[in-house]
Amino acid sequence: MSGRWVLRLPLAKPPRGLSANYRGHWAPKAKSTAEVRALVVSLARNAGIPTMGRMQVELVWVVTDNRKRDEDNAFPLLKVAADGLASDRGVSAHLVPDDSPEWCVKIAPRIEKREDDTAHFDLIVTDITHRPERVDELTKERLR
Repeated sequence: MSGRWVLRLPLAKPPRGLSANYRGHWAPKAKSTAEVRALVVSLARNAGIPTMGRMQVELVWVVTDNRKRDEDNAFPLLKVAADGLASDRGVSAHLVPDDSPEWCVKIAPRIEKREDDTAHFDLIVTDITHRPERVDELTKERLR
């Protein structure tokens, strides 16, 4: 069975400590990491996402204005969200055995403007159990 789920994270921007630009104390990062992981686990369970052989995770930063933002700043949030879906230890929904490339394909974060919405992040989880790893390697080669 294949499927696609969109989990809405009610965050207007990456939480403190989960931005690529953060250079502060470890404590805010640890607190934000724990909160985001717990949120992602709760959303995944409420959505009824089943365990799968492989998954793809994509993070879309939904904004409502034209202010300048850098997609790269959301990479730490993507990493924490993927851990919340797939980590082999700690708080996790355990959808796949681990968030390593063998089990989890992470798509680079992107920004989407939607004027008629509120700022948030969409975490898109897609079951790609049917897609062999070799397809991912071919895609990477084409992008080079």
